[in-house]
Amino acid sequence: MVLTIEEDFVEKEIFNVQDTVVQPMKVMLLINKAHDMWLLNIYIIPLFISIIFVLFYKPLRPRKNIKLYVALFILLLAAFIIWDVYVHKEIIEGISNALK
Repeated sequence: MVLTIEEDFVEKEIFNVQDTVVQPMKVMLLINKAHDMWLLNIYIIPLFISIIFVLFYKPLRPRKNIKLYVALFILLLAAFIIWDVYVHKEIIEGISNALK
């Protein structure tokens, strides 16, 4: 079976990898996982942006414990970024291992 991989939008680079049926399926599963992560990022990043507006917009700002809310927000944002980078790194390693 031949797996065709296209890269870039402007200058298309096409790679043909010939292998068994199992490896292209592994690659497709990892690509689908990366797509799902992309969709998750599309929903979560605007959520974090809206929380920033709630925390710093004067009429909506919580009056008590603002430092606690900001610290909690920064902690959650950092945890999300670390988790997201880690998962994307695993996906990229899985794809490169499947293509070897």
